[in-house]
Amino acid sequence: MNKRWILITLCAILSGCTSLGKQSPASDAQSPGSETEQLEQGISQHWIGRYSLYISTETIMEDASNIGVSYNFEIRDSTVSFTAAGYQIFFECECSWKEDRDQLILFYKKAIEAVTPIPFQNVNDTVALITCEQGKYYVQSPIITDAEWGINKKMLLEKGSIDISEEDDNDCMPKITYWHENFEYGDEDDCLDRWAIAIDEADFLAALAKYQNQQIDSTVQIPASKGKYSIPLENGDTKVLFDSYEQSDDYCKYHYKGYLAQINCYVFEYEGFEWEGVSYFSKANGEEYWFRNEGLFSPNSNNCYCVDACTEFEGERAGFIKVYQVSYDEFQFMFGLWSDKIFPQTVCWQDNTTLYMKALREENGADQTYYYKISLDQVR
Repeated sequence: MNKRWILITLCAILSGCTSLGKQSPASDAQSPGSETEQLEQGISQHWIGRYSLYISTETIMEDASNIGVSYNFEIRDSTVSFTAAGYQIFFECECSWKEDRDQLILFYKKAIEAVTPIPFQNVNDTVALITCEQGKYYVQSPIITDAEWGINKKMLLEKGSIDISEEDDNDCMPKITYWHENFEYGDEDDCLDRWAIAIDEADFLAALAKYQNQQIDSTVQIPASKGKYSIPLENGDTKVLFDSYEQSDDYCKYHYKGYLAQINCYVFEYEGFEWEGVSYFSKANGEEYWFRNEGLFSPNSNNCYCVDACTEFEGERAGFIKVYQVSYDEFQFMFGLWSDKIFPQTVCWQDNTTLYMKALREENGADQTYYYKISLDQVR
């Protein structure tokens, strides 16, 4: 069954569930009682934490392994947020609540961020009922489907703690949030605008003229044979890359570029079903690292950084900067910055810890060119 059809079906189910999520006279299962009801009061400490649940349809749908969705609740003293993230699905919203001794009912309050539509039509639509039973936490929700597409089913949540040191300090420069490299948007502290410092065009042009990226050695040959590459590794094994022409998410075609000695990696261009970019394969162990663009490495070769910048994302205009630390054949994600106002065009390194960039910024309906620098020492 086609994955896109499955996604459309899932979205239809979510849309159809919104009518079930409107706040109505509470049933016995969701009626917390009278004297103990609270609305927008401080939440009892035993609720404070991060709750997560992952639902995958692969148990009932063949070829549906990527349709899984992760649901997350973050409950603090005075704020509650709910996030759904998965295959072509992402939204985050703020919730209000009503609390009883062992029940917490969450209601839709407002959107925080939405890449896909939020399946709530009105303020106070029911988001979820969380219950505590013998020290374990369960959720029921009109928009969370189980593996058999059922809704409002009681499902076990995994609870984690929240470190109070994570709370924002308004008197200090915000610290960068180290979110996962495959999750494009962070919070406002990850906003590129907070870290980009304006510079003169002449300074940028001087840095661009001086900067030289690491050069790929195209003389190191790996010939293709019948649609595959056989990559020799240092441990004597061979990494085999096959071109897949299946019109699905598994589609991928490789083109060999050469060997990058400074980081001990083979470099390939790849073309996927919806993505294209550059892959770096470790000669040591065959590990593959994918980037949307060619890596831009800082002048030092043993401990360098790589930046991934793009100006379009799923039809929406956005700017991204991702920074990685590279220790001879291994990329380690450090942090990412995003912006819906600054759109990087040309990026280079001024030194080992400072990025310079030429960027567009929309003002009064027209793009204007600006030049910025980002100090990694400050961001880190």
